[in-house]
Amino acid sequence: MTISKVFLACLAASALLPAFDGDTFAAKFEALPQAVRETAKAHMRDALPVSIISAKGEHGWDYQVNTRINGKYHDLVIDEQGKLVAVKDETDLGALPAAAKAAIEKQAAAAKIVTLEKVTEGSQVSYGAVMKDNAQGTFVKVSVAPDGTLKSK
Repeated sequence: MTISKVFLACLAASALLPAFDGDTFAAKFEALPQAVRETAKAHMRDALPVSIISAKGEHGWDYQVNTRINGKYHDLVIDEQGKLVAVKDETDLGALPAAAKAAIEKQAAAAKIVTLEKVTEGSQVSYGAVMKDNAQGTFVKVSVAPDGTLKSK
């Protein structure tokens, strides 16, 4: 290997280093409020940690701890007091109740389903789908209740 190749390899490695410095899941997890960390630990099971995002909402901060279980995403939404607000689990069409499946398929008539999730908020369950309208090239998100009622579009 020539010196110029070694130099370029070192330069490339040093350019990437700041992007990962302190940006690990563990570092972000430890920076969460204690109540949020405790709730996340209690609900992560054997999940593979992926990322953490936060957003300011009407009632304070919400934190989304993104994980994967068996290759599918399992995301926890936790408020700043440590209350589990929602659990979002990636799913497939075959796992939906018949009415919810039919409602999503009807909405997706001219589109392709990109992602499908089961959202649990307390005792309420809904199913969300992100679809790409191939004709217009736009993305549409719909949410339906287990009985097939359209909740949002």
